[in-house]
Amino acid sequence: MRKKTWNTLAAGALVAVMASSVITGCQGGQSTATAAAAAAQETHIQAEEAGKADTETTGGSKGSGDVHGTDMTPIDNYPASSLTITCPAGAGGGTDLLLRAMAPAMEEYLGVPVMVVNKPGGGFAIGYAAALQDSNDGSSISVALSELLGLPYVADVSFDYADFEPICNFNSTFGALSVNSSAPYDTVEEFVEYCKANPNTVRIGNSGIGGVWHILAASFAQEAGIEVVHVPFDGGGPAAVAVAGNNVEAVPVSAQEVQTYVEGGMVKILCSFSPERLPELPDVPTGTECGYPAQMTVFRGFLAPKGMSEDVKAMIDAATRYALADETVQEFMKAQNYTNNYMNADELKEMMDRENAVYAEQSKALGIAVK
Repeated sequence: MRKKTWNTLAAGALVAVMASSVITGCQGGQSTATAAAAAAQETHIQAEEAGKADTETTGGSKGSGDVHGTDMTPIDNYPASSLTITCPAGAGGGTDLLLRAMAPAMEEYLGVPVMVVNKPGGGFAIGYAAALQDSNDGSSISVALSELLGLPYVADVSFDYADFEPICNFNSTFGALSVNSSAPYDTVEEFVEYCKANPNTVRIGNSGIGGVWHILAASFAQEAGIEVVHVPFDGGGPAAVAVAGNNVEAVPVSAQEVQTYVEGGMVKILCSFSPERLPELPDVPTGTECGYPAQMTVFRGFLAPKGMSEDVKAMIDAATRYALADETVQEFMKAQNYTNNYMNADELKEMMDRENAVYAEQSKALGIAVK
């Protein structure tokens, strides 16, 4: 399996972003799918039986987390001459760079070039609308992002996540209830008591109207029985800046987004909205531990066009697990504080079904649903 330094990979990714929104790799052959699919499916079964992966995972939306099979030998008969991954996010962002880190290992496994094509705009609507037109012959897939769940509730689009078929998930991020370090509360319980004593006064910032952190904040408020003011920002980063500057009382954004301010003593984290305690925050309780099981996931996975054969999806799933087990990819993910949250197709669908129901409920409760 490949072994490069992370710096080399990062430099290559940046050059690719500057030069074009498409990255290609080595060439490979093609033939019938049957033998390769059987091998990929066997690898998938063996991986599920092999136990937990070496790379650490987090749960609930965590799935099996297993990326290692007893046989991860690259195949030489993928049915398409190349694989294009449509990314609705822009070049140079976290999703784009992670895909570009994984692409060389995926193409090594599949034996064909793997290309990342960015189609941003319209709150991710442009990319997903384009992906709906993709062929289901194995030449094209798209990235599963949490925005796909929320988009149909806040924008006039003619599609939703059910128009695609899940392949697998490879990374997830969870929210953390973060407050200014000078706040008079140090626990979730104290924060809830403060909110109840000051109804419609406490401001909770989010990453945008109808976005994942907005829906998470609304779910938490509902569970806690508190009335708060939701303040939208243009992304989780600006929301984190706001709580660090004491311009809002709390934010439910990811731990990564507030990490700098926590280290600088400006922000403290009261709990994580994750299935298990986060590896980077072992002393911080989960919301569930505190009695508030609200949970939304910023997930990254792969989706297939409707009608793609189970054989081909199994091969792409195996290529994803091969990439997650690759040393270069693991170095990149560690450096960027990404976790491996592998889920198979059934687990990804179960998570999307569950969280889609929350989007539906909370978007209506917040009065932001367009349909």
